[in-house]
This record gives sequence, C-alpha cells and structure tokens, in this order.
Amino acid sequence: MPNTVEQKAMRIVIKYEKSQSRHPKDVSKTGGGYDIKANNRFIEVKGQSKPKASWILIHNSIVRNLGKNLSNYYIYIVYNINKKPKLKIIDPDSIFKNLRIETSFLLTSKVINEHGKDTKI
Repeated sequence: MPNTVEQKAMRIVIKYEKSQSRHPKDVSKTGGGYDIKANNRFIEVKGQSKPKASWILIHNSIVRNLGKNLSNYYIYIVYNINKKPKLKIIDPDSIFKNLRIETSFLLTSKVINEHGKDTKI
C-alpha cells in the first residue's frame, strides 16, 4: 500500500494526540465527518505537501453529522509533509467564526444518466 500524504498526516496526528495524553482512535472509515476521535475531540485531518498550509474544503454534511458535538470539532492540518512536517491546529471557534461560504451547484449522477444523451464517438 502506498504511503499517501493523508496516511502520513494521520500517523503524525495520532502520535501528537498520544503525546498530549489523549486517546486517539482512527474512525476515518465510519463516515462520521471526521478522521480521529481523541477523548472529546472530533478531528478532521488534512495532509498537504505544500510548504505553507493552504485552504481546505468543509462539506456541509459535517455539520449535520456532528450535531451537538460541533463545539468539539477540530481541524488538524499537517503541511510540508514530505520534507519537515508541521502541524497547524484550528479550534472550533476559529473554524466557525471564519468560514467563507462558497456557492456551488451539483448535477447528480442520476440526472446525468436519466437526461444525458449518449453519442457515438
């Protein structure tokens, strides 16, 4: 299995959380909207190879999934990961006071398959 940026970031965050005497658990495969549960923290991990932390996308389903746990939602960005990794932690207050909402539109697969016209090429 390749050692992806996200996998490296997850390992770094788990190690960091253990160093803070929290008990991290990888829950990234459960579809809860976050990657690690550590005590009362719900942590989304973002890995980036850039030398400075860059923008990230937060999907609106996270808000629905977290519900009352939203006040314990953290984003950990591990950047410069392939050289000298750095960790930036964004706390819940900073996240939700500084979100910029971008409008986008989605054309679903169902619409494309029901209404799109196949053309011979």
